[in-house]
Amino acid sequence: MRETELRRHAVCNLCKEKIGATHIPMFWVVKIERHGVKLDAVKRQSGLAMAIGSPELAGVMGPNEEMTMPMMDELTLTVCESCALDINPLPIAALAEIKPPSTEERG
Repeated sequence: MRETELRRHAVCNLCKEKIGATHIPMFWVVKIERHGVKLDAVKRQSGLAMAIGSPELAGVMGPNEEMTMPMMDELTLTVCESCALDINPLPIAALAEIKPPSTEERG
């Protein structure tokens, strides 16, 4: 990670403290994505597997189409060591609601 990217991760998105506040020179970069399963694609692939008799062979012979679709934009969060080790972590869905500051807000 180069300096400009490190500056984007200088503050924990959970506690809003600078990542150096823990006196541990490490932090987490967490990417969150939410996907929905495309049932029609799964049914087609499953049907092909049943017709051929082998899921592995169907995987090779099938169209290899997308089986899921993103339900939100990917979210990247910076998490300091203290928050990462918290014994009362937030549910993943709650993390998805956190809005990291924009590049302009970071200065």
